[in-house]
Amino acid sequence: MLTLSFVVFARVSLAAGTAPVADAGLGVLAYPGDTVVLNATGSSDVDGENLAYAWTQVVGAPVDMQDATTAEPSFVVPAPGPYAFELVVNDGTLESAADSVGLFAPDRELQPDGESGCAVAAGPGSLALAVLAAALTLGRRRSR
Repeated sequence: MLTLSFVVFARVSLAAGTAPVADAGLGVLAYPGDTVVLNATGSSDVDGENLAYAWTQVVGAPVDMQDATTAEPSFVVPAPGPYAFELVVNDGTLESAADSVGLFAPDRELQPDGESGCAVAAGPGSLALAVLAAALTLGRRRSR
């Protein structure tokens, strides 16, 4: 009697089926009229798949975003104030959790005070504007 034995080897990828990770970049400080380029080049997919990008504006005066389906879309800041954008990336199968980035566009009248280097405005609410500018520029919410 003839006995046959088979050994089957399978390549198993533990990362297969893992959702990509969106990275919307760092907060930005820009003035009205400036062109801003957002940066999602830190986004990744452990499976090595190509990523599709989807940016959505969630706060601020509406912007005309160019190339909103790329890693580095751009727009001209239309007015002073806070802005926020969310990024979701897709690897063709799975979608990432959203990541967000903030932008603050102060009125050009905000100038350093000469002593501390902090920006101050010549009107009511200047402290609130300075705090908001610092929060949006130096930090960002990660939603992973």
